Amino acid sequence: MNYLQLVQRLSSEVGASGTGPSSVVAQTGANLRLVNWINTAWLEIQGLHNTWNWMRKKFQWETVAGTGDYLPGAVTNTLTSELMTDLRYWYKDTFRAQKKSIGIQDEQWLVEWEYYVFRNTYRFNLQMQGRPVVFGENPQGKAILLGQIPDDVYIISGEYQQKAWDLTANDDEPDFPDAYHLMIVYKAMLYYGLFEAAGEVIQRAQSQYQALLTQLEHEQLQEVYLGNPLA
Repeated sequence: MNYLQLVQRLSSEVGASGTGPSSVVAQTGANLRLVNWINTAWLEIQGLHNTWNWMRKKFQWETVAGTGDYLPGAVTNTLTSELMTDLRYWYKDTFRAQKKSIGIQDEQWLVEWEYYVFRNTYRFNLQMQGRPVVFGENPQGKAILLGQIPDDVYIISGEYQQKAWDLTANDDEPDFPDAYHLMIVYKAMLYYGLFEAAGEVIQRAQSQYQALLTQLEHEQLQEVYLGNPLA
């Protein structure tokens, strides 16, 4: 369901007066509350865990010969502005590099170094150029620093965790599995029930929401594995 459909379903579920909003834009009064409650519910669900699988995304960018520092969204490099607004944190064990002129058969892992060790090694005095083999993350701005500084065009790829994002337009659709979209409605029903002191709405919403949340967590959280025995 898209944003408008979620709001209309909320209106129907709580028995709000009228036929419900015809748009999520430029609403006032009771309709504005319905619109806001749906978006707030969506934001809260995204924020329940910082490792939701559906919020784990892939990235890829091309280096520029002679440029070693890459800040998401900066005009001076090839990382997109979308990644700057979308990035919550990097999955640093997924970073890889391949020389563009060779292709995927050249792909090799990039190893993360702690930032201050990296800076004192690869950003000290003469800065050599060559194939990047390690990287560090600048704690200010999440910039990725490559060492050595690329001497050619390399494709850097990996994964990152997405930030929570707002629903804003009628057609905006939550990007988690369709089967769980009603979770947003049930969560928003809790806000409605508290606002209206409607105990029966709260009770129904809580049971329906919790049942779907349990299923979603089972499906969309990474499994925990026990390590190998030490001896």
